[in-house]
Amino acid sequence: MNLKDKIYYFFWKVSGEDPQILKETKKQIKNRFLISGVFVLILFLLSVFSYHHSFNKLFHLPYVSWVISFVFTMMIINIYRLNIITLAPNEFKYSFGYIVSLIVRILFILLISLTVIKPLETIFLNRFFENEVNDNKEREINDILTKTNLYYDREINNVEKELLILKNEIKDNRIIDDPSKILYLNNKLQFLKNDKKNQIGEIKRLLNESTYFIKGLIIINKNHKIIWLLTFVLIILFLTPFLLKFTTSPKGFYSRKKIILQNKIIEDEYKFFKSIYPKLFKKSFGKLLYVEERYDDPPFNTIRKKDKRKIGRESDFINHLYGYKED
Repeated sequence: MNLKDKIYYFFWKVSGEDPQILKETKKQIKNRFLISGVFVLILFLLSVFSYHHSFNKLFHLPYVSWVISFVFTMMIINIYRLNIITLAPNEFKYSFGYIVSLIVRILFILLISLTVIKPLETIFLNRFFENEVNDNKEREINDILTKTNLYYDREINNVEKELLILKNEIKDNRIIDDPSKILYLNNKLQFLKNDKKNQIGEIKRLLNESTYFIKGLIIINKNHKIIWLLTFVLIILFLTPFLLKFTTSPKGFYSRKKIILQNKIIEDEYKFFKSIYPKLFKKSFGKLLYVEERYDDPPFNTIRKKDKRKIGRESDFINHLYGYKED
């Protein structure tokens, strides 16, 4: 096998198609699934890069994120490939079930594509939106700090007022001097001041250390609608292998040969199952039991056998039950 054939075989396998059948097809079909394999490989590399960026931003694990993203991408891309491989281009008439299946497949591809595309956009467009995201982050930090300060200042002011009222009442001899209550209010006041300082320091630390990743994605996509044009272009990239498979002619050699091969595999396996089932049943239970066919086209089971039994009328059964004879 020369280098060109090896390249074709590699990308055919990446696309999830059968190289043994494709090697006998026309050049147009060979190139179609070569392109499909190239797109799937590109999507795999983009997904690894994108998921690594996401996991690293979320968990701050720069090296481990590569391993996690690779494993996660393998899982996602294999599901993506399975979604395309199982697409049947042999539908001459689109039934309701087939249309629903297509819609579900497309929605699934769109969902996968968005999980890859959106982090990629932040990487490519970071220098354009970095200042905007940082400004929003700064405003949010200031807003939270302002609310925190207001809360603690209000609580501290209430305690100070309560302490002042208590001291004035003691001074005017309206109540008996109670050192324990004064001590309690002083301790509460000191606690609130210390807690305010600690909480503000912790809020600053957490918010400044935050990558602001998810919030940044929301801000960019909300404030700049034009970015969805780039999203649309990248979605087409994800849909290309799907479209290449969907537009394959159901009357072509590859589609017909693949259907014949798949049907033969199913029929051979079913024939083997029918032959081995009675033997296994007899070995386990000591009795022969054969598989009962209820369809005219086993094992595909799309045409149910007609019930040829003659069934009498309800009145016949009642007459027979009570011993009456037909008038």
